Amino acid sequence: MPTQTRYNNRTYLKHTAALKAHVKRTGEPCWLCGKPIDLELPSTHPMSFTADHVDAIANGGKLLGELRPAHRSCNSARGRKRTREQIKPPKTSRTW
Repeated sequence: MPTQTRYNNRTYLKHTAALKAHVKRTGEPCWLCGKPIDLELPSTHPMSFTADHVDAIANGGKLLGELRPAHRSCNSARGRKRTREQIKPPKTSRTW
């Protein structure tokens, strides 16, 4: 039987998919930098969509806690910092 890691938890994946569908419908931007998220980018691209935990798991947040849309690079830059004001937006190769 395959082992389930925290990020391939079925319920978590459903929550992430629902958030991505919401972003597709509404055009909601990255909650950290305020710039649009291109949902067509491959998941490994720095500006691709990720579901960011408002309360970082590293700080005791829950896997199924509140999620917000973020670029992969913004989410990584935030790390375990508590608020978006504590991070600087990533430099991009062009103006959006």
